[in-house]
Amino acid sequence: MVHFGRYIKAHHVPGWETYYIGYKQLKRRINECSKHAAEGSEEERQEILRRFSKLLDSQVEKIVLFFLERQGILAGRLQELRERTEYDPSDENMGTTISLVSERGSLIEAYRQIGKDLLDLLQYVKMNAMGLRKILKKFDKRLGVRLREHYLHTRINHPYSQLQQVLRQVGIGAIIATISRNLAELQSERWNSYSSFTLGNQIPKVIVPKEPIVKAIENEYQKLTKEASVLSFMASGFLLQPSDEELLETAEEIEYHPWSAYLNQLNTFLYMVNYYVIVPTSDEYAQLLNTPATVSGVVIGSMPLAATISAIIFTLWSNKSYKAPLIVSTLLLILGNLSYALALPLNSVWLLLLGRALEGLGCARAINRRYIMHEVPQSKIRAFSAAFVSASALGMTVGPALASALSSVDFKVGGMIVNYCSASGWVLGFAWILYLLLILILFKEPNKPHQMESMKSKEANSGPKEEDFGALAPLLGDSLNKEEDKTDESSRSFIDVLKEMNLPIQILLTNYFMLKFASEMLISEATLVTGYYFSWSSSTVGWFLGALGLTVLPSSAVVANYISNKFQERLIIIWSLILTIIGVVGNFSLAPFIRYTEVQYIISALVIFVSTNILEGVDMSLFAKMMSPRLAKGLFNCGFLSTEAGTIARALADGLITLVGRGGMANLLNFTMIPTLAITLCTFLFTWFGYYSLY
Repeated sequence: MVHFGRYIKAHHVPGWETYYIGYKQLKRRINECSKHAAEGSEEERQEILRRFSKLLDSQVEKIVLFFLERQGILAGRLQELRERTEYDPSDENMGTTISLVSERGSLIEAYRQIGKDLLDLLQYVKMNAMGLRKILKKFDKRLGVRLREHYLHTRINHPYSQLQQVLRQVGIGAIIATISRNLAELQSERWNSYSSFTLGNQIPKVIVPKEPIVKAIENEYQKLTKEASVLSFMASGFLLQPSDEELLETAEEIEYHPWSAYLNQLNTFLYMVNYYVIVPTSDEYAQLLNTPATVSGVVIGSMPLAATISAIIFTLWSNKSYKAPLIVSTLLLILGNLSYALALPLNSVWLLLLGRALEGLGCARAINRRYIMHEVPQSKIRAFSAAFVSASALGMTVGPALASALSSVDFKVGGMIVNYCSASGWVLGFAWILYLLLILILFKEPNKPHQMESMKSKEANSGPKEEDFGALAPLLGDSLNKEEDKTDESSRSFIDVLKEMNLPIQILLTNYFMLKFASEMLISEATLVTGYYFSWSSSTVGWFLGALGLTVLPSSAVVANYISNKFQERLIIIWSLILTIIGVVGNFSLAPFIRYTEVQYIISALVIFVSTNILEGVDMSLFAKMMSPRLAKGLFNCGFLSTEAGTIARALADGLITLVGRGGMANLLNFTMIPTLAITLCTFLFTWFGYYSLY
């Protein structure tokens, strides 16, 4: 493998040598730091981190300022060429056709040369980004700390971030567009049309293939914009960060047990299947138990309502163990599904509601999140966080599809009725039994007691004060604060959350509440609305909801790879809110004046679902960037609060369906869309009010 320092030297642009990252010097400094860190005290180690971070800041500043300077030079050259191409074909001073053709060739070569210089600049940026990542990785490895994630997070997410100037190359995109457009014009329509005017159509029009230099630039540009990849975009919604103790620990990388991590992800998938599998059949199940169809709202909503309670319990329990709460969670889900299935033969709506409540109490998403953050190696956290989001999206798709697949089930076993409504309870009850066996056999409990003792011993030691280290404070957060009063961690975390709930955080949480309310309202009343207006069967509704779920990953990919690299998150949030409002308004029924059609419903449902999904991704991405270190730890962290906000929104939406349904099916759609529109409009106005506080 070629040494990276020698690679830079071999591939640098002549004359730019001093503007590349000082890779050799930084390596030398890492070697010096590792010696001092091994021999020095904890206070000296903190000083080493602070000085090395400042050294990296200086290197980044040098790279960014040179990048901006060269970008300005290229823009100036393009401006000069633009003035040369602005001509009037009737101008007598243009000279002969021969001089015109000569000028054209000169302009083409000039644009190509700028393209080559831009390619050099893009490769310069890419090489320096690689160097920065390698240096951070080397520093972590040599000193046994986790500086990389915190350094990138604090620097990229600062409102005056210099790293963002590199990763968000809006100006570069404009330069590429100018070169590409002008080269195309010079070789086709504009110049060919003038030549045809002077030479009498002797030159045939041709379709000009894309310039090789433009292809090369776009290739390189794509590589750079991949810095904000789908993986990073989706993982940002995880809203948890490594604790300060993890950042400073000198122990080796966490021992990784793959089977336990995979079973943790499987739990997320099965739970989401369990949540959405009843949506297509819940109204018919309620009717079979001699209750109104609109009781389906309470049936669906009882699960998230119970989950708000279990989230707190399981979060606290996971401080001591993962396996035990996962086993209890699985047992509750088994009992819940069996209760849901037995409600039909026993003709009890209360047993149906009890089953859903038990399933909600079995919600282990708080454990799933915490396991990924604390028991997966740092190098794999981003991948597992993105997989967590993907597993949720997949479960949202498989749930309704499974209900449709079971639509033809109808038989008796020993006098016990099993049909398309209760079959999902039996199927998922069996699935959770298999999962329980896998947990008992394959899940390995991490060595948490040892970790907890280690953390307690670190907290017991008094550390240097934050003000002693200045620039290090944003990097290491509370790890350098003096020991706080002896209050319990959950109370301290709640107080910190209240203090940190500034306007941007309030806006983002409100957005999250709104999007969950709107999407839940759409999904939960889908069977009732389509059955009343279009006579859709539960099977048709299931496949439709499954198709909606399939849009989650593609829309996230489009936003992550393209939209979020071209526009600010706050602008995407505003447009997502506008689209959601349009979708909600489009879903109103104007009957009897205008017939409510399937096309109207499908389009409005698609707009609401996709826009809220896009909003969730961008909202959580911005949330992850803007939250302070205090909001990333403790019981009441932002991940927990956002989950609770979404869960409460779901429960309220489902409860409202049942409440409004008492007025009759004819009014259900509009009477549920009115509060949805009101909440969406208020959220839009609140976001607009604090627009410039979001960055």
